[in-house]
Amino acid sequence: MLKPLLDNLFGRAGRADAEPVDLRRAAAALLYEVARADGDLDTQELATLMDGLQTRWQLDDDAVRSLLDEAREEAEGATDYFQFTRPLRDHWSAEQRAALIEDMWAIAHADGQTHPREEFVIRKVADLLYVPHSVFIRARHSASG
Repeated sequence: MLKPLLDNLFGRAGRADAEPVDLRRAAAALLYEVARADGDLDTQELATLMDGLQTRWQLDDDAVRSLLDEAREEAEGATDYFQFTRPLRDHWSAEQRAALIEDMWAIAHADGQTHPREEFVIRKVADLLYVPHSVFIRARHSASG
């Protein structure tokens, strides 16, 4: 009776070290928000987003597409970022939250230019995740170089 609940929560046969599906979806939605922030969902940004999801959680192509589809739907229906940042802030370590900000910068830089709206989204998310400004700046430089 508990196994289906754990399978659903953790996404991979109840492995406690796997990222809960809802947290993955929240992170993917925030990454998607950066990719679409400038009004142009660039193929390089989308490829960087998908590669990042695949690498972070060792997902196959179908799982990445499914996660991104779910995240896109949630992001496009959202009225703010709080519904995504709160669970991440509550369950992720400072290092995990900083890594997400770095991933967001990687997506913003993927097309060779960072639009002010992309930077705004990343700055807003960093504030909501309680990522210090110094970490925000380091992540920006790390992702661009």
